[in-house]
Amino acid sequence: MTATEMMTASMRAIDFDDTQLLRYWRNLDHVRQRMVMKNHIERDGQRKWFAHLNNETVKYFIFSLGMKDIGCANLTKINIEEKTFEGGVFCGDAHYLNHWINIWACMKIYDQAFFELKLDTSYATILTDNKAALSLNKSLGYTFVKYADENIGRFILTRTQYMTHSEKIRRYLNNFARQLI
Repeated sequence: MTATEMMTASMRAIDFDDTQLLRYWRNLDHVRQRMVMKNHIERDGQRKWFAHLNNETVKYFIFSLGMKDIGCANLTKINIEEKTFEGGVFCGDAHYLNHWINIWACMKIYDQAFFELKLDTSYATILTDNKAALSLNKSLGYTFVKYADENIGRFILTRTQYMTHSEKIRRYLNNFARQLI
């Protein structure tokens, strides 16, 4: 494998073979502590979750760098009629927590939602102490709406806001990381 191939970002839709890797990642402390739902996921629960996924309303992906799987990106609560969705990314491999691959994955799913699925608005629910998520979402153009409770904030992002704010991130990914979205 060449150095370029080792640094190439990619994303694939999950399949049943990925479910236990997702469960393993989701149960890691560095992932769980940043989630609104902090419950430990059991094997049978993960299988049931996968069996009930509806590709019309949710899309889950594994993102990778070269041949190494790094984390999960998802679009959930997709509502084609209202043109809304929620997006999320988590880094399963702690060695890549502050790596550009996570930003790339986030941009990839937002591009899919806004430009391929033609959705207009995204909502986000973020723990108030998750500084990395708050910072990334602000850089994407999200604006604060309200507190769901003292530990959880609700945010909104329109396609127009995303297009304006994401340009700088695209330049960074293209010029520094040499990755196209």
